[in-house]
Amino acid sequence: MTGKLGVAVIGCGKAGQAQLHWFARQAKCEIVALFDPLPEKARQAAAAYNAACLPSWQAAASYAGADLVSLCGPESVRAQQAVFALENGKHALCEKPFANTLDECDQMINAAERCERMLLAYYNMRFHPVVHAVDEQIDEIGPLYAARFSYTQFRSNLSWRHRIEQGGGVLKSQGVHAIDLALRWLGPVKTVSGEMAIIHDGREVEDFALVNLRMESGAIGEVYAAYTDRQPEEMRAQLQGKLGKLEFCLNPYLPERNGVWLKKAGAKRRMALRQAAEIDPVYPGLMDCSLGAIKHVVDHVAAGRPSPLDGRAGRRSIEVVLAAYESQRRRTKIELPLRSFELDSLADCFPRFSAGDVPLRE
Repeated sequence: MTGKLGVAVIGCGKAGQAQLHWFARQAKCEIVALFDPLPEKARQAAAAYNAACLPSWQAAASYAGADLVSLCGPESVRAQQAVFALENGKHALCEKPFANTLDECDQMINAAERCERMLLAYYNMRFHPVVHAVDEQIDEIGPLYAARFSYTQFRSNLSWRHRIEQGGGVLKSQGVHAIDLALRWLGPVKTVSGEMAIIHDGREVEDFALVNLRMESGAIGEVYAAYTDRQPEEMRAQLQGKLGKLEFCLNPYLPERNGVWLKKAGAKRRMALRQAAEIDPVYPGLMDCSLGAIKHVVDHVAAGRPSPLDGRAGRRSIEVVLAAYESQRRRTKIELPLRSFELDSLADCFPRFSAGDVPLRE
């Protein structure tokens, strides 16, 4: 590719704003177009980045000056937007969660192959200093036999995220970060067993989930995700190896809570984290992991070089999420690969917790 990489961003909420900040700092690219369903939000962002403010996502996804389209809006339309962008000759970057169904994932992957364009999944946590420190120390604890992950926060508001058309709730929206890292360190999943519930009466999808994974290696994983846990929003994990244990905390807003601890031979010590090049203005606790993710995307797209963060990486996490939903619906353990999942049955996957008319309070 000659010249700068033209970038169009669809969705100017918090995720879009974070991406825009880091795209603007990449010498190899230029932000050329924006769209958001809230016109004033789009106009403000377009003025800040000297980009075209477009009237529809279709206009942004097919904008002549764009080489890469980043999709930062609701996942209910992500597959439609990605396929449209790819068929209009653009590369596509998809925020998490990647899509609603495996059929949608496959449509996106097939469109990228057919159109000879790149399809990328935005798993920015892989570039976090906490994750790098775990990568550096994981061999110290020997073969992994178990891991526990949690992604928790207290969210009492009711919004588009909690509607059935989004294809799932907290496990799909936030738990995918933990699932992606579980796959990174424990390898492929063999079976999935899920338990979940709707705690808040006004929600249509799960706000509490507990998922057990049996990996192909024989290791066991656990993923807990909740919008009902009264503590700071953060991801925590414990990785158990035959020679030791690693623990970490990754907080998207409070960098002082970030840390990695190694416990081995009766001693526990805190590992040093690499210095962040710049602190994220939207998610300070993410430090510079979004910078790393955006730089990775820009470098790979500009060079035409395949990325490990491709459509299949996005699909793998969605398969685990949907297998957990199917496990809850069928009340049984689900073997992967997941053979089928019907969105029409989604509402049957989320039993409601009932304890009288007691509202969920702050």
